[in-house]
This record gives sequence, C-alpha cells and structure tokens, in this order.
Amino acid sequence: MSHASLTPAPTDVAAGRRIPAPPPANRRAARAAPPIAALMAMVAYCAGLALHGTFPFGIVPRADNDLRHQYVPFHTYLWDLQHGTAQGDLLFNWQSGYGVGFLADFATYLANPFSWLTGLFPRDEVEFAVFLVSLLAIGLAAALMTVFLGRLRPGSPWLRAQLAVGYAVCGWNVAEGAIVPMWTWGLVALPMLALVTDWCLTGRRRVLGTFLIALCWSANFYTAAMATLAAAILLALRLTTADVDRRTRVRVLARAAGTTATGLLLAAPVILVCALANAQAQPTDRYVVGVGTAPLTYLAMFLPGSLASPTAPNVFVGVLVLLLVLALPFQSRVPVRERVAWALVIALTAVSFVVTPTAKLWQGFALPHGAPFREAFVLSGFLVMAAWVCLARMPRPRALLGGAALLALLVALTHDAQPVSDPALRGTLAGGVVFTGLLLLYARGLRRRARAVVVSLLAASVVATTAYSVYAVTTLEDPSLRGPSRPQTMTTAGLDAHEALTGLSRWPDFRAEAGPGLFVTNNDAMLLGGQGGSYYSSYVSRETASGLAGLGLGEAMGGRHLWPARDPVLHALFGVGATLDTDAPTGLRPRTMPAPPLVTVRPPGSDRPYGAPADSVWARRQAALGARVYTVPDLAPADPGVVRTAAGWPLTPADEPGRAHAQAQGRPGWANTFTARCAPGDRAFLYAPALRADVAVRDGVSQGFYGDPPVKLTPLEEVGRVSADGLLTFDVRTGQKGQVLPADAIGCLDAPALDAAVRRLRDTGATAVRVDGHSISADLPKGSTGTAVVATTAPPGWTCSADDGPARPPVSHQGLLGVPLGEGADRVACAYTPPGLTAGLMGSAAGALVVAGVLLAPLLRRLRSRSPRRPATGEPPRVPDDRVDARRR
Repeated sequence: MSHASLTPAPTDVAAGRRIPAPPPANRRAARAAPPIAALMAMVAYCAGLALHGTFPFGIVPRADNDLRHQYVPFHTYLWDLQHGTAQGDLLFNWQSGYGVGFLADFATYLANPFSWLTGLFPRDEVEFAVFLVSLLAIGLAAALMTVFLGRLRPGSPWLRAQLAVGYAVCGWNVAEGAIVPMWTWGLVALPMLALVTDWCLTGRRRVLGTFLIALCWSANFYTAAMATLAAAILLALRLTTADVDRRTRVRVLARAAGTTATGLLLAAPVILVCALANAQAQPTDRYVVGVGTAPLTYLAMFLPGSLASPTAPNVFVGVLVLLLVLALPFQSRVPVRERVAWALVIALTAVSFVVTPTAKLWQGFALPHGAPFREAFVLSGFLVMAAWVCLARMPRPRALLGGAALLALLVALTHDAQPVSDPALRGTLAGGVVFTGLLLLYARGLRRRARAVVVSLLAASVVATTAYSVYAVTTLEDPSLRGPSRPQTMTTAGLDAHEALTGLSRWPDFRAEAGPGLFVTNNDAMLLGGQGGSYYSSYVSRETASGLAGLGLGEAMGGRHLWPARDPVLHALFGVGATLDTDAPTGLRPRTMPAPPLVTVRPPGSDRPYGAPADSVWARRQAALGARVYTVPDLAPADPGVVRTAAGWPLTPADEPGRAHAQAQGRPGWANTFTARCAPGDRAFLYAPALRADVAVRDGVSQGFYGDPPVKLTPLEEVGRVSADGLLTFDVRTGQKGQVLPADAIGCLDAPALDAAVRRLRDTGATAVRVDGHSISADLPKGSTGTAVVATTAPPGWTCSADDGPARPPVSHQGLLGVPLGEGADRVACAYTPPGLTAGLMGSAAGALVVAGVLLAPLLRRLRSRSPRRPATGEPPRVPDDRVDARRR
C-alpha cells in the first residue's frame, strides 16, 4: 500500500501516475458536504441548548464560571477597542488591575478570528457574540474535518460529513470547549493541521501549510500545541502504514519539520509574548488538579451524554462514531497493520491523558488548576478518523454486528457508573439500534435512490442523537444545580452601572472604579468600565500580585484574581477619584473624592515606615504615601490566659468550651475578644490575609474574612470606628482550628492626616498627565527631585526616562512604578513593551524571508534554465546548425 492510496491527491506521488478526477456529480457533492456538515453540527448544538432552555434560547444562564468572569468581559474590552472607547490598546490595559499588560491576554482569550465579530453587535449583546464565536468554530471544525477525512481515505462525502458532526460536537466541546471560546479553535486546528500533514505527504502547498500553522498558533497557541502534537502522531501513523521506502519517509518528515518551524517563526510574537508572560505570572502549581481516573469511569465517558464528577476526560463523539470504531477490529477490508496502528494510537492517547508525565506533555509541561483534560478533543479527532477508515471501505454485516456487540458490552459494564445519566443511557441504546440497522441496510448495496434515503435517515439520526447528548450534558451542568444562579452578565443593573461609570470617568485626570459591592464578574473593570483594580487573568505578573498584596489588596486564585480597592489609602495611592458601589435601599451609589494625579512626586527620604511595625502593611502603605496616617495599637485579649506566639494571638474556635468572654456581651459563640487604644473617632481597619473568621466591633456590624492561603488572601477591611473614650473593642468568631490574629492586625486611620497627604501629593504632583495606549507622560513642577511615582505597578516591560535622559527600567516604590528624578527633572515619560515582542517580531521577519525564498526559488530556477549557457574559456562560439533550426521551426 502506498501512502498515495491513503491520500487521494491528483497525482500519485509514490507511483508517479495520474489519478482519475471524480465525476462532476461527486465533485459537486464534495464541495457541498463541508458546509452541510457545518450546518448540521451547528443545528445539533443549538437544538440541544434549546431543549434545555439555555441562553440564547431560554432563561437558563450559559455564562457561568470563567465564561462569565473572563471571556465575556474580555470580549467587552475588545468591543471597546474596536469602537475607540477603551482606556488602553492591544499592548496595555489601563482599565484592569490598575494597569496591566494586555497582549498576552489578547493572544490567549481573543485571538480566535471569530472574536472580531464582537464589534458588529451592540455592547450589551457581547454575550451573544461570544456564543457565536463558539458556534461558528463548531461549524468550521465540522467542515474542515469533512475535507480531511476525504484526504485520509476516499469515500462518500455525505458519510464523511456525518462523522465530522460527531467530532465538532464531541463531549469535550459540549462540556468544556464551547464555553471557552478560544479553546474552540483547537477543534478547528486539529483537522487544519491534519490537512497540512497530508500536503507534506504529497509535497504540495508548502506555503499555504506554513500560513495555516501560523494561523493556528496565533489564534490559540495553547490548543494549537496539542493539535500539533496530535498531527505529528497522525503523520507518524500514516507513514508507518504506507508502503514507502525509508528515503521517502525521511523526505516527508523533513518537509513537515521545515513547514512547522517556519509557521512557528511567523507566529513567534504570540508564542514568545505568551510564554514569557506565563513564566512571569503568579504561580498556581500549588493547587493543580490531578488527572487520575478510574478505568470504569473512563470507559463510561465514551457513551454520548455522559458527564463525570469529579471530572474525567470528556471523549464521547456520538453513537455512530463509537459503533464504527468498535467495528474496526472486525473490518477485514482494512489491512491488519492499519487496524493495529489505529487501535494503538487510540489506546495510548487515551492512557496518556491520565498518566501525570504524559498529561503534562499535552498541557505544555504543567498541569492546570482548572479543567485537567483540556486535550481530550485530540482523542475525539482520532476516534472520528478511525471510524472513517472503517466506514470508507464499507464494513461487512459481520463487522457491524461485532461492533454492535462490543457497544452492548460497553453499556453493560458502565450503565450504572456515575458519569452515565439516564438520558445518556437512553440515547446510546436507541442510537446503537438505529445506526446498526441503517448501516446494515446501506451495506447491502442498495440502488442509488434507496441509498440516498438511508444516508438521509443517517443524517437525521446523527443530528437528533447529537442534540440529545448536548441536552443531557447541559442539563447536568445547569448552574442552578450548584445554587442560586446569576442572571446574564449585562442585565439592566449592569447597563446602569456602565452608564454611571461612564458619567463619572474623567480619565486620565483620575480613576473611576467599580467598587467591590457590584461584583457582576471578576473583571468588572472591563465589563462595566472605569479604571479599577478588579482583574482575573492567567497572566497576573508576580510583581503586580505581590505589590498589590503588600499594600493590602485582596486576591484569589493564588493571586490571579485581583480585587478592587476598599479603603481611602489605596484610592489615594492609585488616583481613584470616583467609585460606584451598591446600596441596598437606593441601588447604585456613586461617590467622588479628592484624588492625586496619576503621576506624583515623593521627595527624597519619604520612603520610610513612619513608626509602623517594620514589614507590616501599615509601614508599606505609609512609605508608599510618604506620610504618617496610621496608628498601630497593641492588642489586648480579654482572656488573660491567651498567650501570644510569634505569629500572633491564637483564636479559639466557636464550638470549643471555655474562654467565651463575648457570650456575656450578647454574642453567643464569639469566643475571642480584643481591645486596642486609638484616637477617638479614628476609622479602624483590620488586615489579616490568612484569617477565616467573622469580626465585629461592639455595637457594630459583623465583617467576614475568608482567607485561604495560598489560594485566597483577604483584603484590608474597615471594621468600625474608635469610640469616644479611645477604646476599640471587637470580637472574633472562627470555626476553624489553628487560626491566628496577627499582633499588628489593627490600624487606625487618621482621616485629617490622610487629607493633608492627598493635598500635598496634588500640590507637588504632575501639572499635566498624558496617557496613550501603552505609554504615559507627565509634566512636573520645575526641578522636582526624589522619585516620580506612577499610579500603577511595575511588571517587566516598562522603560522610563526623566527629561531627555536615557530610557531605563523603573524602580519599585513599595510595589508602584517609580522613576528616579536624579538632581531634578521637569518631565517623565514611560512606555510599555510586552517582553518577547521585539524578539518575536524578528522571528516573524525570519519566517517571512523563508517563505519568500520558497516562493522565489521556482522563479529563479526557471530564469536560470532560460539563460543561455556561456561557452567555456577557449571554446569556439557555437555556430547555428540550419538543419536543426529548420526542424525546430
């Protein structure tokens, strides 16, 4: 068997002969089948959602978890970029995290080409646009898989289309991919890269193959890496099963390696920027999810509509595909070597997902902290290819019945396993009977019209069973099953908040921030507008996370979810002049306050703790502000039996007997009481990032603290006001053992001192501030000395200059971006360039030169062959031969 027999190219490369072109009717069918497959896949997916009433076909929210908290807000920011209303550009985002790099976010969350359709819809319909991103990717994946299956083995394009539907609406896509719009490009990338490997086999379309590799890696490098590894496995399988010599195999592999390397060079800006951003991001390896899966649970996941809890690889691809894969071992028309090869590829790929070293290989050498089987679509693709290898040669009835028997055995083994719901079981049983019967009819060699009827019935059954499996999974993933479900992201309240923030905004004079009370999503700053602190991304840098945590900002997801500021000192440090929060009786509550400009000046020597305990949040805040605004009192426990440790004051859990002093004060279960002395009327704040407890000042409202390091750090919170006698008494209730209240947990804010510090920063700060997409510049009072402080953090990528001096990396001023002014300066300017972008652009230039060389090489060869050969030295010139010229004429 030659590899050309596996690849019906116009020219049989191995044998050197021409393959007859298909008849016109078959050519029309081959052209029509891919869009029909796309339509079938999209209809089946939408029908499954509609059966359950899921958005946009009903009231059940689709935006849950990361779709709600990341992808819809990120697409909203893309909408703002497209319409010129964003504060920032593709390189830097001024709206989130008090200023963060954005190119890695764009490449990871928004580079799916369909994401650009977002700008065609109204801003409040972005969630529907995100749904279309996933839906269109499903259609394109089905179309491309239909095309590739024809390259894998010739056969009916209509049957190929039906198998491609199972791939595009596979279990991975229904349960994970479709709600992560950038991952859906992985479904597109696998058949696209498989086509590239086919061109490498036949020596065709090298430049187009290079561009497709660059497109896949640029659209979503994460799933593209998985698809590239899968394409390499597929190429190895096809070379192994082809009757070609060693020299041909080496030539094909070299061609594939060169095409891939050139494509990766073209995509180098995306790859390098994302790789460096990931290396510099806050680590999450301390709470990754394991990949171990019980064998019976894994087998159950092949039944369409199954869903495991805890999670397991979502690998189902429809009953028709499953039946044909199980029939392949009995398909005598497929050579034994090919059957064994496909069985080994499927088995080893499946096992590789649940073995930690190989799972890390699929995941880019690090297990994620979310869904652990993000590569499962690869196995779905292999299953569909193996099913087509079986169906393209039309299995005999004995093979089909053997596959049906194995399907019945699989159902018998897994019918009572946890992942198998009643809808999944019913759909598998009904589909198995219907598809077996229809394939047996088709195998009888019917007349053309009867065969068309059977194919139509197969198509209707594929759409119906696929829609039912979508319905089964969607029902199990209904957010209401996990508790009260939230409405869609841009409700009337969200629209009102966006309008209110737009009215408050005076950027870049000061920041307007959506307060923590709104919390529509974890990225309210992008969804609702303003320039606040909320930010949830995989690329929060260590410098940003540690700098903000050091100033008392709250964090979750191990530092990859930043919370907005909750107190006036952070507002002053980041130039927040307006906030929008919620008030239960009145709804939205806008507030304005005096704010320093975005660029301020700290005189020499102002970076000191001002009497606060060294290395405490109070010391860092005062050093950042350049003024003393806090009193940090000693804490005194009401129970004299409590002994302070190096970590602080141990807390007694509420359910333990003894030391229940607060019970006498009318707080049953509050077993810990403390007192502190501050100036009367001061606002008391508490900072204990690891604390998991409730805190209440006497006659005050209880305030919850939910620390869970390293995953979650609670922010600095206001707990009440100091009474007229200067005594602050508060109670603490915790339900956990081992909780400790830090000895310096309380800081009392002197409001007049803070007001004076803000006035000083305004008087000595920038007289004019200009903010472009990824740069900021400011005019300072003449001859300013000390450090110019920009109200953002200082991750890698920034360069700054004072006056006309050289651009240098900034310094960290207690986590903020600082520019030394030397002996005096009148102006500062800073610009942000994502790390890796310059080197990536150089890589793209190198890739473009390679492509240009490939395109120009044939032209140069033709020019060389047409140029007359110069006679050698001493050789007489050639005399024309009239007889030869006559014959030529």
